[in-house]
Amino acid sequence: MAIRRVEPENLWGYAKSLPIHLLVLTVLGTIVNLFLQFVRFRFIIVECRHDISTLELVKVFFMGFAFRLTVPGGHGEAAKMLFIPGKTRNRVTAYMIEKVTISAVILFLFGPAVAYLFPQHTGFLLFSLIPITGAVILYVLKEKKWIKKWELHGTRYKRIAAKTALLTLGIYMVFIFQYWILLRLFSIDWFTVSAVCIIAMGAAALPISVSGLGIRENTTAWLLSDFGVPLAVGVGVPLLVFVLNVLFPALIGGVILLTHKKRTEERANEASHINPY
Repeated sequence: MAIRRVEPENLWGYAKSLPIHLLVLTVLGTIVNLFLQFVRFRFIIVECRHDISTLELVKVFFMGFAFRLTVPGGHGEAAKMLFIPGKTRNRVTAYMIEKVTISAVILFLFGPAVAYLFPQHTGFLLFSLIPITGAVILYVLKEKKWIKKWELHGTRYKRIAAKTALLTLGIYMVFIFQYWILLRLFSIDWFTVSAVCIIAMGAAALPISVSGLGIRENTTAWLLSDFGVPLAVGVGVPLLVFVLNVLFPALIGGVILLTHKKRTEERANEASHINPY
């Protein structure tokens, strides 16, 4: 789906044509991206009072990327919370805080991004009102019993939401930086690249394909075609960013999952051979 309109030879030719320093900067962007994502994940887990070591949390973090490739829209990532110790209620709360905040940020940015590229469609600015309206409604209804019964006592929701949103903005800035670096040869300005990247990420969030694969690439190629960017480049840029930021971490997570399963089986076998007398 991602490369159906592009010859693989053209994609490979684009990859080989990239200057090495641009590739290095893109890889460095991935390291920063993963670090910020982990900081955001750890902050939420700690705030929701889960007792887990940093090493184990790193493993769960990478497992999430592997699970993300199992269900359209990346919602399979929720399975990583099963490996977090603690009450189910706390785990559900932590995951919902992360996902709702990320969705709110992308919705807020989506409208201005569309309006920037297509000034005739200013109606898309209304998208920015969705998370704002949702926040106002939650604030108004926060004292209702059916809401308070789901609250974790002592959890600082405002602080968590604010810091998570700021970290998410930082993560998106890194994504945009990677797009901008890979499109430097076409002299496209930062704001245009930002709008293209945000729209592509918004489209990829739709639960149509696994982790938005294909949706993101075709959306990016369509948007960049108006700026003289060849189809192979329009597909190659988001595909390379996906490989670095999602696929490689998912492979690491897959190895961790297999190792975890093997250790679990070994412990179960050892337990079964213990003489109860």
